[in-house]
Amino acid sequence: MFVIIYPYRNREVSCVEFSLKSLQAQTNKNFKVIFIDYGSEDSYAHAAEEVVNKFDFATYLYIGHAGLLWNKSKALNYGIKKAQSAFIITADVDVLFSNNFIETASKLVELNSYSLFKIGYLSKQVTLQQQKQLNLNTIETTHIGDTFGIGLFSKSTLESVGGLDEFFHFYGSEDEDLNYRIQLSGAIANSCGELLLYHQWHERYPQKRDNQLTPVPRLKNIMRINQRQFLWHTAQKIVHPNSKNWGHVYSKAEAQILENPQSIIQLENISAHIEHFFGDAISNYRGSVVQVIITEAAYYKTLKYQVKKIMGKQTQPYMTMKAVNDLILKAIVFHYRDHNYAYDISEDLKQICFTIDLKTTKNEEL
Repeated sequence: MFVIIYPYRNREVSCVEFSLKSLQAQTNKNFKVIFIDYGSEDSYAHAAEEVVNKFDFATYLYIGHAGLLWNKSKALNYGIKKAQSAFIITADVDVLFSNNFIETASKLVELNSYSLFKIGYLSKQVTLQQQKQLNLNTIETTHIGDTFGIGLFSKSTLESVGGLDEFFHFYGSEDEDLNYRIQLSGAIANSCGELLLYHQWHERYPQKRDNQLTPVPRLKNIMRINQRQFLWHTAQKIVHPNSKNWGHVYSKAEAQILENPQSIIQLENISAHIEHFFGDAISNYRGSVVQVIITEAAYYKTLKYQVKKIMGKQTQPYMTMKAVNDLILKAIVFHYRDHNYAYDISEDLKQICFTIDLKTTKNEEL
């Protein structure tokens, strides 16, 4: 029996449905799906749950909450812990599976090895054709590549390395990092030469938007930060980077804890105030729930401030709201990723609200 784990958050459900339909057509039915929704907004969550529940081999699980940053590693790790199977396949909602995928995978299983697969990329036109009538027997691809994130692993191997590194946020390097650490643990890499996977076309992740402030949290240079974490692991030969209690997550119900902070701090985007609070003052709130609200100061956009700044006259330095955003997001990634927190940017981009429970984390309490 295989367990196939899908990580998901706030994606169009059409790709989810067609990925699951491709599994429904498998010649070998010896598999189950665990669909992990990590903190989707209600509209996406309800739509995804409705689609997943159409398939009797699939189970929908909602974990985390919408205030947490996207973390594919935590989503997959929760699925790894939940899986009741000796072998696990990590999947992606964009992927279509050839009808003999499970049949072929069953011939590759070995406890001390793992397998990665080739994937064919579909054009927008072909993707739309497949969504009208799924038929992967004869299909045209734009190109064929190797996957890092769609793999076949023994559960014992994944557990031996502590799953995926939960440092990784947003996107980038978590799959390569896992594969490297598994090899370092002594597992042997298999390569399947047969083309069994197809990637549905979708709009590319707008990487340039990482340099902009948007209502959806984005962190400048996160891809490089994630890559550095991976390269650090390779240089230091780190096999198990997580705490011993990896795979534990917060629930939607625990988001309610954040709705009643003991302390509320109001700040403007003055550089010294922001840097001081997150560099030192926040530590004074250990053991409690604290909310900090940063509002763009009206003076920051005035002509008087701009003229004084250009003329080099002494004035209080301000941060852009994008700089405030990046400072807080880096604090979360580096220091607070195991805490229960909620991060929100207003639609007009003039206010950021960060609420965090500075009591014991999930990884500390177990």
